[in-house]
Amino acid sequence: MRAVVLSDERSIAFLNENFINTWVSNVELERGPNKQAIMALRRQQGFKPFDKMHPLAQAVMKGWKRGSPVDILVIAPELELMGRQPVNELLSISSGGIVQNYLAFLQESLDGKLPGFGEDTSKTSPEPDSESLSELDVAVPGNLKVILTSERPKREVLNIFRTPKSGYQDYTVIEIDTTAFKGEGLLTIDILVGSADPEGSFDLYDGDTELPTRGTPHSALASAWGILPGKKGTIKYRFDQGKVFKLGGTGSWFSEEGSINAFLAEISVASDQEPEPSKEALTRPEQSAEDVMNTFVEAFKNLDAETILPMLTEDARETFGDNFQDMPEDVRTQMRQILNQMEVLSSEYVGDEFHFRLRVPIAQPPEKSVKMRNVEGIWRIYDIE
Repeated sequence: MRAVVLSDERSIAFLNENFINTWVSNVELERGPNKQAIMALRRQQGFKPFDKMHPLAQAVMKGWKRGSPVDILVIAPELELMGRQPVNELLSISSGGIVQNYLAFLQESLDGKLPGFGEDTSKTSPEPDSESLSELDVAVPGNLKVILTSERPKREVLNIFRTPKSGYQDYTVIEIDTTAFKGEGLLTIDILVGSADPEGSFDLYDGDTELPTRGTPHSALASAWGILPGKKGTIKYRFDQGKVFKLGGTGSWFSEEGSINAFLAEISVASDQEPEPSKEALTRPEQSAEDVMNTFVEAFKNLDAETILPMLTEDARETFGDNFQDMPEDVRTQMRQILNQMEVLSSEYVGDEFHFRLRVPIAQPPEKSVKMRNVEGIWRIYDIE
């Protein structure tokens, strides 16, 4: 590249006029097993690696082409990929020469033609040692379609989301096709949000639904809102027969408008072979106090009284109440979004009991003390104050 296209004055002038030019090392982004091993050794020596969940790093990783040692990428200010050109393929595009091919690629990217993203790479599988993201679906501008089958029931997707104006939606959309499953199944979407500032909110819709652009998403089948940077959230939805879904990701209304973050979604389907355990079985003798605490917090965030009540003693049930199910749906939705900000402040064993403190945004005062004791081998909450 340096000896050919980057030594041509036309290329240099075009780049300086239209682009911010930089490069990223494949080693530092751990592109493939060999480079992962190199970075593991560097970390042992105190080297601080790139944050691979940063939105810009995610955009670069999305643009990688399987088997290509070097890729030229054009990335928009909004961190969407506009073009991809493997260096080794520049000479094979046409008879125009490498410099002409390079300039044509750059111009097509600026014109919104998305060069390099038209080919179907899903039919080719890389060798085990190839420098690729072999099990990762990467999103280019437009919607990404993920197809799940019994042979491949799990896929991972990298993408970015941006934060809309408060009260609006600006979805990054992933289409999920589960039609290969003819019977009942459980769709699970585990979402890891990147380390940039905005929180992520995600809604699952029926495939025929026209996604809303403003207001609370009442038509969503399931949601995970307010996922903090660097944290995970989960969406679960049980279906009677496989069909097409839409997953919409957007920035939380509590984040700065226009801010961008990345997310990694692991999407899977489990066919129903056995019935789900009852809610009562969620409090098993082998569960630790920490497990019970975490289950309680997640259920509280989702206003899931069916999960919470079996975790309480009789006295605590009377104090806590179980009126979640009687809430109007719009109020329930708003409360769930607020409660996603709830967090555990501290926890400790006190004698043979386990106590923890919560910050609950809608409570007065916002800090709550929760106490548990072991009742016949099972940890149960007996006091919330």
